[in-house]
Amino acid sequence: MNISEKTHIPFEILVATTNRTTLDFIDNMFKNNNLEHYHLLIINQTSEHKLLVSDVPNIRVINAFERGLSRSRNLAIQHAIGDICLLADDDVVYLQGFENKIMKAFKLYPEAALIHFKAKNFKGDDFRKYPIKDCKHNLKTIRGMSSIEMAINRKLILNKKITFDVRFGLGAPFPTAEESLFCRNILKQNGLIYFNNAFIVAHSEHNSGRKLGDDEIVYARGALNYYKYKKLAYFWIVRYVYFLVKNKYIKFSDIFEKANLALKGIKDFKNTQ
Repeated sequence: MNISEKTHIPFEILVATTNRTTLDFIDNMFKNNNLEHYHLLIINQTSEHKLLVSDVPNIRVINAFERGLSRSRNLAIQHAIGDICLLADDDVVYLQGFENKIMKAFKLYPEAALIHFKAKNFKGDDFRKYPIKDCKHNLKTIRGMSSIEMAINRKLILNKKITFDVRFGLGAPFPTAEESLFCRNILKQNGLIYFNNAFIVAHSEHNSGRKLGDDEIVYARGALNYYKYKKLAYFWIVRYVYFLVKNKYIKFSDIFEKANLALKGIKDFKNTQ
């Protein structure tokens, strides 16, 4: 039976990519595993003249003519048929046995709307700092989570009508924090998020910290903090600029420029409401 004819499957991988015309990139993602054992839904954000087509029974493709990673994630969740869905980028490499670790975690935490796992970089080191053991996440601990570390219970996410905010994330007006806002919405809807102490994936070096002083990040974080804290975001700007100077992400002479960028982020975000 072709996968598209099934009403649901136990596990599905939702891959976000852009401007692809062949499936060659998939091979590297699954070089440690047998691709034939997995069901994939690929969202290819592209143009009408650059389409991706799959004749592989276990790989479905949707060519989308819109931009933004959050839009891609929402479209994937909407059209997914997996009970448990793993969020994926096109430049990751899955570790051997990753699916078993994910399904085992959801059996351990069947009430979880989302489970957060661990990633390595290509040197074999931790992608970033993780909790020492399994735990339940809260609004403070979800900061810094990456979508490639996340698997969701699709039914629970859909039932709570939780989506990625299309104003945030790569390719959006405010290019950051789509993962933390997604997780924040889960918790606000009384959904449960767990951390499971298992490595499932490898990715290149985590370098977001080096970008904290970049104009687009300062601008986007102004918007993000107004989204979260409303008028208190103006006080946050003072603390954030001080943090950037103290940790040498920006020069002292850049203070007013960066503060104004954060203010502009707030102003532009308010116009989206």
